[in-house]
Amino acid sequence: MSGWRSLPRRAVEQVRADLRDNPYLRYVLLLSAVMVGFWFWHRIPNFATRDEYSRLLDAMVVYGSVLEEPTFEGLKAGIEWGRAPFGATLYLYALAILPVVLVAAFIGDLGAFTTIAFPGWEFGHYEVWAGTPEWIWTWSLVSIRLTNVVAALCVVYLTYRLGVAIEGRNAGRLSAVVLSLTFGFLTISKEAGEDMPALVFVLLALYLLVRYVQTDDGTLFLAASAAGGVAIAFKLTAAPVILLIGVAFLLRAHATDAPLTETLYRPKLLLSGALLGFAMIVLGFPTALVAGAEPFIERVFGGSTSRMSHPTGPDAPMWWWFLRGYFSALGLPLVTAAAASVVATVATLRDRSSGVHGTVLVLTGLVAYIAMFSQWHDFRVHHLLPTFPLIALLVGGRLVTLRERSSSLARPVMAILLVTTAVYASVGTAQFASMPRDEATAWLEDNSDDGDVVETYRVHVQDTAVPHSLTARHVAGQDSEAEEAMACPRYIQIGYRDLLYLKEDTYYRNGDAQATYLRSLLNEEYNYRIVAEFGERPPNFVPQRPTPGSFTDLLRLGVVPHTDQFADEQELAANQYTLILERDGECDTSRHPPF
Repeated sequence: MSGWRSLPRRAVEQVRADLRDNPYLRYVLLLSAVMVGFWFWHRIPNFATRDEYSRLLDAMVVYGSVLEEPTFEGLKAGIEWGRAPFGATLYLYALAILPVVLVAAFIGDLGAFTTIAFPGWEFGHYEVWAGTPEWIWTWSLVSIRLTNVVAALCVVYLTYRLGVAIEGRNAGRLSAVVLSLTFGFLTISKEAGEDMPALVFVLLALYLLVRYVQTDDGTLFLAASAAGGVAIAFKLTAAPVILLIGVAFLLRAHATDAPLTETLYRPKLLLSGALLGFAMIVLGFPTALVAGAEPFIERVFGGSTSRMSHPTGPDAPMWWWFLRGYFSALGLPLVTAAAASVVATVATLRDRSSGVHGTVLVLTGLVAYIAMFSQWHDFRVHHLLPTFPLIALLVGGRLVTLRERSSSLARPVMAILLVTTAVYASVGTAQFASMPRDEATAWLEDNSDDGDVVETYRVHVQDTAVPHSLTARHVAGQDSEAEEAMACPRYIQIGYRDLLYLKEDTYYRNGDAQATYLRSLLNEEYNYRIVAEFGERPPNFVPQRPTPGSFTDLLRLGVVPHTDQFADEQELAANQYTLILERDGECDTSRHPPF
């Protein structure tokens, strides 16, 4: 028990010692803070991703339900409402927005939360979004985004600590710098979800396992099991941490100067670790605490396997999806360095005198994640996030080794890699300050009057550039009587995903009627004219996406940071192209949007 009690104190002392003994670490963390925090407020009071919206709304609905009915049943109903019974993210974001709830109580505006309870699903809960005061969305989003920024900084520090523990201080610094300049990592730091918090606990578990192998401290093994359970409670795709725990146990048994049969027989340690990890997973799912085992089991064993066959992108070879994700997230120079580092690490593993066990754990984690994703139909950059620190550790370690063997060769290699990666990441990060949807939202806010309406053809408000103060009319599905009465709104908004109807043989959006209607609008028929557009217009308004299975089409993704993304991802500048038309004349009653 004393070992457990000392862990927080030892952690604080380690951080203080790192900052005191390594003056460069402060500058690395400052660089990270600038990169991950730059323009983190983009899209507010709208949302960076649908996942961000749903995770925030899950927490807000719980508050609203409890305030409306302050009983256990009210708490249960609020937790069960969510899009899916997600895990520990609900705890984290409920805590993050607590100051907003307290301010609302202080100024007498708690009614805004009670009206949120159990919102309708139409147009991405638009009625609730439009009806809730803008300041609540703004500061709630700021709170959970800043939580994600802090998590990203923790990831950078843990990457540094892992590098130090495995290969020394220089490797730790370089690994942290490489991660801080990884564009995919920076992108995900500017949205709120479960990916970054889960990664914090994956890396914490990995670090504790490395130290366990080095010291044979059973408390560290148990703490790693607990951290791994928390990681899985945040995101089920953190499951490879279970393999890491098993491999670390075997490595420690192999390293001990005793017969293997004796060192492997530690049932108390193994059973305690397994029970502790499982307890963290169960406690991390609020639904398991208030609704019993059924929704928990369905989420863990049903939801985790459904993603393998669920297509959210076109059919393409698995290698194409991996290259697409890594080219976009890392840029071509860092992808090249990553591949070379993996090969060099594996080739020289037997010859190394130190850091072997830690390196084996890093390689195990990387291989486990790649093996898991290779079973899916498709995946996105945010799914690959846990591999970025592992890649940074391998790159940092091999650069230090190269410098020790040939400093004359290492200097230009390091300079070229760090400069090109920094340029790629900096250009991509700077572009968040001028995103098309933010600019379109500001334009509509400046150029609309009370009572104006903007028509959109998206099915979710997150896909649009609509000011909170402007009424949006979405026409996906059947129109209500009120919508029929507003046959010709002042503005019509067309986005990048609408234009996909103009591209033949897309995997998702096909339809001659929709394509004909959109082309007529773009030709300024129906008495609507183009008054503003934001972002780079696709050639003839037809999006140019990489051909599924084409390697050459992917090369551009490793050179230009903001490129086309598919569903289930934060949409970058290319996907945010927005065009606004304004009514110019009498209402043309022949216009019937076929959506």
